[in-house]
Order: sequence, then C-alpha cells, then structure tokens
Amino acid sequence: MNIGRDAESGWRDLRPAILGLIDSTGARNVLEVGGGRFPFLQLDEIRERGLELTVNDVVEAELKLAPDTFAKSCFDIAGNLPDDAELGSFDFIFSRMVFEHVKDARKAWSNIYHLLAPGGVGFAYVPTLWSPPFLFNRMTPEVLSAWVLKKIDSDRTAERVPKFPAYYDLCRANAKAVAPKLAEIGFREVVVTPFFGTPYFPVVPVLKHVARAFDRTVEALDARNFASYAYIIARK
Repeated sequence: MNIGRDAESGWRDLRPAILGLIDSTGARNVLEVGGGRFPFLQLDEIRERGLELTVNDVVEAELKLAPDTFAKSCFDIAGNLPDDAELGSFDFIFSRMVFEHVKDARKAWSNIYHLLAPGGVGFAYVPTLWSPPFLFNRMTPEVLSAWVLKKIDSDRTAERVPKFPAYYDLCRANAKAVAPKLAEIGFREVVVTPFFGTPYFPVVPVLKHVARAFDRTVEALDARNFASYAYIIARK
C-alpha cells in the first residue's frame, strides 16, 4: 500500500498497515502490546481472519476495562517476561503509541523477539524524540507537560485518555539509528517509515506557523531525525 509522509497519513493508514501486515504474513496468533482498555483490532476483523488475539498491558486496571472477548496478559514488555510466557508463539506483535513510554526499548524489543515465532513480525507506531513537541515533553517535568497537554487536548484526562511519562528510548524515524540496535537483538529485516508534522500547535498563535514551516522544511529535506512519528517494522 502507498503510505503518505504526513502525520495524518500515519494515523489514517495505521489500521490498513497493521491488517495488511497480518494478511501478507499469514499471521494467526497476534499480541497487542499496551492495548489496555482500548484494543485496536475490532471483533469482526479478528473473526474474519481467524485470529487469536491477546491484549497486553502493564496495568491490570487498564486490562480490566478492555472487552472480555479477547485474551489478556498483564506484564511489562520491558521487564522480565512471566514464567508462563509462550515464547516463540506469536506471529505478529504490534503496539501503537506505547514504546515512547518504555525506559529500556532494547529490552522491550528483545522480549518481542523471544515471543515471536520464526519469521514473525514486530510493529511499533511511535512518536519520535527530536520532533519539537516530543522533545519538549521529554525535557519538561511531568506535572507541567501533563498540564500543557490537557490545555491542548481536552480528551487527555485520567478517565478518558491517560497521560503516562514518556522517555522516547529508541523512538526514531531514521533507520540508521534503529536498525543496528534491532539487528544486535537478532532481527533480520528492519524497515522504518517516517511521518512529518504534528497536531500539537494549532491553537498557539505564531508558534503554529513556526511549527508548520519547520515541518515543511524537514520533510522537503527528508531530514528523518526530525520527523514526528514512525512505523518501525522488524522481522525475526
């Protein structure tokens, strides 16, 4: 499929990208990392493909809010895998807007590698560190960044869409920064697709124009270090 380079395309094409990878790889056993209360795949999509879906989260309370139609597994993807973890059992493991909250991304990707079956694919949709709003989020105390985000996006509340601390470890849109680290783990193919532009400055006078000019410039230059989001795809 053809995927645009703007941030809106990253969001819009996320579902067809994930479903396309599931279909093209023939995946049947799927794990969503950090799915919590809002699993991404819909029941009809799962049934149509005959998938076995497990939804993961590090917070038990988040998983309890998820539909009971899916299997659930509570563990930290960047910690020690549970004793009953089914190593080598998943054909496809994906996450969306999760890996920026992981302190040790190498450990998380290593765990994904061990959970994947041979030939299995890991997929992460991430915001990337050197984009100005995410750099601001990383460098700003959590209390202040949470207050700013709530002012920009009224949906970001503990009851609706909670905000968690972000670290952006290995969250990059430049394959040169990502692929060698994943190759060290054992992944044999790594593809990184960058997206440019962010929705975080539309209501801030002057700043929104500066941000748009910056985004247009880095996209025109293909300066992937300053992209805003990325799909990271790795095959075991």
